[in-house]
Amino acid sequence: MFMKGQPLILVVEENIYNLELLNYHLKALHYACICAKQGIKALILSQTHQPDLIILDMMISDITGGQVIDYLKQDKKNCQNSNCCSNPLVSGKKTPNASFLTGTDAYLTKPYNLHKLDAVLSCHFTQLNSSSLL
Repeated sequence: MFMKGQPLILVVEENIYNLELLNYHLKALHYACICAKQGIKALILSQTHQPDLIILDMMISDITGGQVIDYLKQDKKNCQNSNCCSNPLVSGKKTPNASFLTGTDAYLTKPYNLHKLDAVLSCHFTQLNSSSLL
C-alpha cells in the first residue's frame, strides 16, 4: 500500500547497522520504509500496513525467514505482495538459486550491493505498475 504516493517497503533485518543502511538508502530513493528486527514484528507490520515489497533477512532469530514467508503466503491480503529475500553468505558460497528454494522473487547477498538492490527495486515496481495497468 503506497504511503503518501510512495511505495511502502518493509525491511526485516536483525543487524541494526544493515537495517539503518537499508532504511537510509530506501528513503533517499523516495520510498516509504518501515522496519523490523524480528519476524513476528514483521508479520504484524505486514498485516497492518500491507507493504508493496518486503526485504527479508533469512537469518532472523525469533522465527526463520522461511517461516515468515510461509505465514505471508497463507495470508490472503499479503499473497499479492512480492518478497525480496536477503540471505547472508552460507559457508562462503553465494547461492543465487536460493530464491527459488525460499519462494521469493529476488535474492540479495550480504554485504548489500546497493546497485543490485536498486535494480531489484526498479524491476519489481516496473512489474507492479505494468500489472496494475492491465
